[in-house]
Amino acid sequence: MPKWRGSQLMSKNLRLQHLTDRWPNRPWVIAHRGASGLVPENTLTAFVLAAEQGSALVELDLRLTRDGHVVVLHDASLERMTDGQGLVHEHTLAELQELDAGYAFTLDDGATYPFRGLHLRIPTLQEVIASLPPHVGMNAEIKSTPWDPSDRQRGQVIAEDLVALVQRHPSLRERLLVSSFDAAVLDTVRRLSPNLPVGLCTVPIAPLPEQVRWAIEAGYDAFHPTDRGFDEHGAAVVTAAHSAGLVVNVWTVDRPEQAVELTALGVDGIITDYPEATRKAIQQALDSLVIRG
Repeated sequence: MPKWRGSQLMSKNLRLQHLTDRWPNRPWVIAHRGASGLVPENTLTAFVLAAEQGSALVELDLRLTRDGHVVVLHDASLERMTDGQGLVHEHTLAELQELDAGYAFTLDDGATYPFRGLHLRIPTLQEVIASLPPHVGMNAEIKSTPWDPSDRQRGQVIAEDLVALVQRHPSLRERLLVSSFDAAVLDTVRRLSPNLPVGLCTVPIAPLPEQVRWAIEAGYDAFHPTDRGFDEHGAAVVTAAHSAGLVVNVWTVDRPEQAVELTALGVDGIITDYPEATRKAIQQALDSLVIRG
């Protein structure tokens, strides 16, 4: 394990202050699509369970329906998680909410499907917000494919709708971080709502130091890389981000021992499918430091 550093933002970031003040203890355990290792992802069941298991925030994915509603679903297509077919944006909200969002979930490689027929639906963003207690924050990821003009336009609409929702309900600003892989979406959020924190999601197409530089130079507030490359570059990336006032939230970390290692490097958030196991592993490691200290 690397020398324990802990999370230390070295540059004040006023856009993040609501989040860092409200959840001062880091790393944040961020439930990836809810408690998605245990129940069907991006369902109200997954988000409520994540809250019950002590998650600081939940991560959720936003897509647009054919009739302009913002729903919470990761994939552009319906087949992996539901009994439906086709693309999300080809369906109305009413059509999507007729589908079984627990249809394909299995914990035993397809031997059983324990959530089939239990009336789990694809929720809207507002339904998810209503289901969460106020002590749980949200990392809302806007799905937008930069090389697909039509999908990118849908991402822009989601960004505009999300900002409008925050303007109608200002208390949401205190518990919301908006993220995306598409910089154009983040720039739209920043233009429409300069005080709303935004984070850049990345995949390992370039070295981590180069990726964090993209986020810093763009003036974003958070950097969301995968866990790949942290053995080599983690300490330097965290230091660079914190010096510029960015938080670092790493995805998707499902091994408790890796969550502890990333905590030792000083990352700010652990995005995981197993929030309770992750939270307990981190707390146990922190408790052992106190005992040894």
